[in-house]
Amino acid sequence: MKEREARRRFWSALIARYEGSGKSRKEFAAEAGVGLAIFQYWLYRVRREREAAAERKAIAAEVRLVPVTVTARPTVPARLEIRVAGVQLRVPVGTDAGYIAQLACALRDGRRC
Repeated sequence: MKEREARRRFWSALIARYEGSGKSRKEFAAEAGVGLAIFQYWLYRVRREREAAAERKAIAAEVRLVPVTVTARPTVPARLEIRVAGVQLRVPVGTDAGYIAQLACALRDGRRC
């Protein structure tokens, strides 16, 4: 792991020197004593990582936390749903069963039960 970090630091520093040099890639790589292909690989890699870090930073700057207050949700009384003759009835739980039966009968038959 230390070797990997040392390699990254080396190439990052070399890329930073190149970007301030004003020289071509080929010229700079030759003067630094590194192959052009490996230099270009690290150049693109370091730049991609820089861009990704900048993008993550920009996204993080857009995220804002807002205060939220959580309150107890009002309780909804329990209901019983009954469908009779195409009509949906919603009655509170505990409603007199006899009343519901008469209402259902009247809806179904269209007369008084």
